[in-house]
Amino acid sequence: MASRTHVGESAAPEKLTRPVLVVAAVICTCVVVSHMFGRSTISILLPAIRQDLVDSNTAAGVLGGSNFAGYIIGVAFVTVLAGRAEPIQLMRAGLVISAAALFLLAIAPSFLVLGIGVWLAGFGGAGIWVTAPALATANVPASRRGAVLGALTATMGIALLLLSQGTTLFRKIVDNDDAWRPIFGIEAAVTVAILVAVFVLVRPTATAQQSQRGTLFSARALRSIPGWLLLVVCYTSFSALAGAWTQFLGLALKEDAGFSSAHVNNLFSVFAVCGIFGPLLMGRLSDRIGRDRALAIAAAISVTASLLLTINAEPWSSIAVGLYGAGSFSVPILTAAAVRDHLDDRSFSTAYGTITIIYGIGSFSAALLAGVIADWRGSFDLVYVLLGVLAAVSGTTALMRFRLLRIG
Repeated sequence: MASRTHVGESAAPEKLTRPVLVVAAVICTCVVVSHMFGRSTISILLPAIRQDLVDSNTAAGVLGGSNFAGYIIGVAFVTVLAGRAEPIQLMRAGLVISAAALFLLAIAPSFLVLGIGVWLAGFGGAGIWVTAPALATANVPASRRGAVLGALTATMGIALLLLSQGTTLFRKIVDNDDAWRPIFGIEAAVTVAILVAVFVLVRPTATAQQSQRGTLFSARALRSIPGWLLLVVCYTSFSALAGAWTQFLGLALKEDAGFSSAHVNNLFSVFAVCGIFGPLLMGRLSDRIGRDRALAIAAAISVTASLLLTINAEPWSSIAVGLYGAGSFSVPILTAAAVRDHLDDRSFSTAYGTITIIYGIGSFSAALLAGVIADWRGSFDLVYVLLGVLAAVSGTTALMRFRLLRIG
């Protein structure tokens, strides 16, 4: 019988023990569900889904926006419940909802049902993501948190690589380049398996239960972080960038650049590989040079990627996608580390939940607006130029916060 691993002790050990690593590994697989299944999958499968149920870029933007809308509302629920429920309970609930959402996506007969499934995927993903950094680093020394959180995000890169290549392989096996429903069905089954692993391998201790009670939804914890407003502006700017960049990447590569579905999937693999190594390197770098300077570097990489993508030709498209993978996968986890550095276990879920609500609003708005702009322009060129500007704002505010903390 598998042994259960306890999380949530108040004091982190000096070394990363095997039980701590087991917990971190299980939490990493949960993050795959929250950010890859139902969200990134939509971007990869959108060209095929559009032929069946989506009739315009504006509708595609609504679809992406519904995911972030569900995410926003889900984060609000999680943030409120963080003071009453254990983080692991919220994560389990998120996994259950996500599995149901993916099953619904697999059988969706209409755009409305598809939208409901995407919304539920966002709602369930909130319960997973908001609690993941705290659960993964519960017993991790502060000097190793950046590295561990980098590994958390790198797992998403590995999952995206498997997802993009697995989609291509599956379509070859079934001899259908536009197959998409069975892929959501497979993801639903994988999510159920991950849920079982969480029940078997991870549970909180009495200490963790006590530390989470009494924390209701409030911006107080967030405001206690030095330079909190600059951190919020930095993350909000990036949220708009991420919401539109990822949602329309598949369509932009296929419609503007004229790439085949197979080539688009290969570019998603490039995106994924760089998303593996980027967070690992940036997480470790942030442990040495600080979170804000690492955030500025990640933002500068995203600026370059956004501008290169407008060239719509190889090798620039591959370079752009690779750079964006390295930069974008790093920002959320660097932000989580910046929040975690100043807060204890009791306050983290509330503060990170608050900032994640803001992230969701930015992503939701950007996805909708990007679809409208693309329909108006007939291409995504202006969209990605504007996203480059947002990345520049994100990096600038990160540097401003670094200077503020240095002076203070």
